[in-house]
Formats: sequence, C-alpha cells, structure tokens
Amino acid sequence: MSENKTVKYLKYAFGEIVLVAIGILIALGVNNWNENRKNVSTEHKYLIALLEDFETNLTKSKEIIERIEDDIPQLIGLLEQSALEKSTIPVDSLNNAFAKVSNMPTYSSTDRTYNNLVGSGELKIINDESLKTNLANYYKSLYILNLVQQTHESELVQSFQPFIIEYLDFQAVRPLIIKEFPLPGSLETTKILEVMKTRRFRNIVALKLTILADLLDLNRNLESINQTIVDQLGQRIL
Repeated sequence: MSENKTVKYLKYAFGEIVLVAIGILIALGVNNWNENRKNVSTEHKYLIALLEDFETNLTKSKEIIERIEDDIPQLIGLLEQSALEKSTIPVDSLNNAFAKVSNMPTYSSTDRTYNNLVGSGELKIINDESLKTNLANYYKSLYILNLVQQTHESELVQSFQPFIIEYLDFQAVRPLIIKEFPLPGSLETTKILEVMKTRRFRNIVALKLTILADLLDLNRNLESINQTIVDQLGQRIL
C-alpha cells in the first residue's frame, strides 16, 4: 500500500515537473517570438529611414558631380586661353571662369539614421550582411573624400584666395553682392589678361584641376555606392 502511494506520488511529481518545463519552454518561445517580431518591426523602421537618408545622399552626389563636371572644362579653357597670344573670349568670361578656382563643391553626408543605429547598438538587428558591408564601404569612402575636401579647403585659404587678392581684382572675379547695399564695380576687370600669362596663374589653375579631378573620382565612387544602397533598401522594404 505504502509503495503504491510512493509510486503515485513520484508519477504526480514527475508530471508536475514536465508541465512546469513545458510551460517554461512555451513562455520562452512566446517571448522569443515577441522579441523577434519587435526586432523585425524596428529593423523595418530603420530601413525606411536609411532609404530616406541615402536617397538624399544620392541626390547630393549627383549635384556635386554636376558642379565639378561644369567647373573642369571652364578651367581647362582658361589654360588654353593663357597659351594664346591674344584671348579669344570676353574678359568677363575669363573672370567668371577663374571664379571657379574659389568654388567649393563640398559633399555633406546625411548620417542621422546610421549614427542612431551605431550609437544605440542596434546595428545588429539589420540582418542583411551585404547591406551592412555596403554601408561600411560607404563610410570608408566618405572618410577619404572628407580628407580630400579638407585639403581643398586648406588650398582655398592658403593658395586660391591669396592669389586673387594679390594679383587680381576681387570684385572682377568674385563680385560681392550685399542686399540693400550696392557696391561699386571692379576697377580692373582686364587685370586677368595680364596675369593669365604668368606661370603662377597656370600653376594655380592646374592645382585646382588636380584637386577637382580627385574629387570627381571620389564622388563618382560614392555615388555608385549610394545607388547600390538605395537599390538594396528599396528591395528590402517592398
């Protein structure tokens, strides 16, 4: 009799243990399911935000490339004109072309969503390894581009602007316009005809062209990565 009670008790206890274990497993499964569903929802929101950012970046890339592609031929034209005995284009056109020397086509990346992902530690919820690789490639390329842009800014301050101030009429090359305060025009619009024959002038233009060529290559590479990321994000969000 006593043995039967013991066996029944053990069976009951074992059954209780099994039920508790099953309950725990079910609870864990439900919790994991809820967590996965939450992660999928959060990932989707991040993907949408990333797409908005990189569509903006893609537009910026195209605009910067267009500006550089517009500046380069005009500066090459200046070098060609400097080699002629007499310029074949109007003085105003020469001054306008040389103004490109102090232009700063600078790419500025929109990184709000990516910075939030990295800062919050939630980059791991993006489960597309190819996308994460392309994002890493983008920011590596952006780092290099920023270095070249900083060099460009340095040359602007150290070389390009000082050259204009010392050898040309700033108002002829970069006319200042202040609303409600009309300024006098240039007094030496033809100064460029004399200066453009000098080696220093040609070197300044050649230096600018070298920097623009580097910027063009880097921005084209960045545009390609931007386009790849936009395409990937568009496919993921569908």
